Amino acid sequence: MPVTSANTLYSLTRQRPQILCLDSDAPGLALLDAILSPRGYEVIRTGDSREALDILKGQNVDVVLLGAILPGMDGFAVCSLIRAEEQNRDVSVIMLSALKSREDMIRGVEAGADDYLFKPLDHDILLARISMLVKRKSERDSISQVYENMSHLTTLSRRMADGFNPLRFDFQAGMDSMVGGLVRKTADVLEKPRTAMIGMLTDVNQWHWLHYEFAFQDLNKVRLDFNLLGGIILPPAEKSLLFSLIDDQATLEAKQIIGNFRTRNMSIDNGIGYLSHDLCVLAVNYINDVGLRHLHLMEHWVVHIRLFHFLSLQIREVKTGFDYVVHALVRAGEAHDDETGNHVYRVADYCGVIAERLGLKEDFVRTITVQALLHDIGKIYTPSHILKKTEPLTAEESVEMRKHTLWGAKIIGAHPRLHIAQSIALNHHERWDGSGYPRGLKGDAIPIEARIAMIADQYDTLRIARPGKPALDHATVTRIFNHGDNKIKPQHFDPDVLKAYRETAFLFEEIFERRRG
Repeated sequence: MPVTSANTLYSLTRQRPQILCLDSDAPGLALLDAILSPRGYEVIRTGDSREALDILKGQNVDVVLLGAILPGMDGFAVCSLIRAEEQNRDVSVIMLSALKSREDMIRGVEAGADDYLFKPLDHDILLARISMLVKRKSERDSISQVYENMSHLTTLSRRMADGFNPLRFDFQAGMDSMVGGLVRKTADVLEKPRTAMIGMLTDVNQWHWLHYEFAFQDLNKVRLDFNLLGGIILPPAEKSLLFSLIDDQATLEAKQIIGNFRTRNMSIDNGIGYLSHDLCVLAVNYINDVGLRHLHLMEHWVVHIRLFHFLSLQIREVKTGFDYVVHALVRAGEAHDDETGNHVYRVADYCGVIAERLGLKEDFVRTITVQALLHDIGKIYTPSHILKKTEPLTAEESVEMRKHTLWGAKIIGAHPRLHIAQSIALNHHERWDGSGYPRGLKGDAIPIEARIAMIADQYDTLRIARPGKPALDHATVTRIFNHGDNKIKPQHFDPDVLKAYRETAFLFEEIFERRRG
């Protein structure tokens, strides 16, 4: 691929290659400035060796033009000091000297000079050597940046793997972190694209696209409402493509993608991409021209993202499997008690409303909305004649009824994936003031999911008719929660949960009406 010239580089980055000129000959320094500046180089002039060494510590110098004869410390000693610093390993040094003996040239090479030119200078030779050395340093910097990017990806993947929790794995957050290391934050980063676009095939056979780009040091992520692969025949499942997004080097698929960009009036100067039957990664608008090293980095990057995508899909399947188990248990409860079905679904919805109002995490909201379905699963072991009895329960029957909390916890078991369900089944009859059952827990000792389920279950129980108990309307239930009656007191509820109910009570009524039948 063509190499970006110094002038083109300047126009793209606003940062010219820096040439540090150290010499005791002031007119000679001025001449070097006059030769180099018009050709796109930034010239730094000094006659002080110590100042020159300090400049090298603080700036990204590409080439040093070093006079051999200097006051105090000569150029050979300065060259040795430059080479002694690890940070200067890729800085090129050209010695400029009126000393033309073979021994002086050897001294310069031994001190670490890349070239040794005689004064008076042949300007064409000097410019040719500087151009070559700037190009070489640019390529070295590019390779270093690629390896740095690979190292970043490896470190990120290792960190994600070390802290990997299959129950809490967030694929999107992981991908965002990886993309943040792929695209550039500032205009002076030559080896990273300005923009990345990730397309993934969803379960419903549609492409989901995200557009990433830094703005003011923040990574912006935008959902695209169109498919950049429109009209493209995707490779079969066992194959994938790495390609360049440059017109004269593009594959057929790449040309179609370029066309889709332009149809959408999206700017694309250059870029690279990866395409498979279910994943597309596009990295576009590099400052430097792209080459094989960028394709290798893309391949390295895709390996990581595919791994975590695979993990995400597997975890999604596991979650789906657990949800299926939950609903299967609910159906078993319905077979035992005809009134169970709509009640448990309403209670689960109420729990989701309260959890969201309390500002709990999205994953918790989703989990409690599913697993609260099992809050009464222990009633499978409650004799049906007790469940359907119209007269008040005897003391023995009340004891038997209360055992459904213990049975529910035993049925669900101790699997960590169903921890919320077990906690709710066991504790949803505990009360904030300690007057509940089965253990008489009080206050914060009651798990938050149970405090939420307690008010949700209580609301729905009051709303529906049961043998020996009439149904109450929404306003009456709300009044009881706020002021109490002969059985229910406001102090039975977590104050924060009760407040959340008051703020969302209209949603409770809406859910009840929607799931009444």
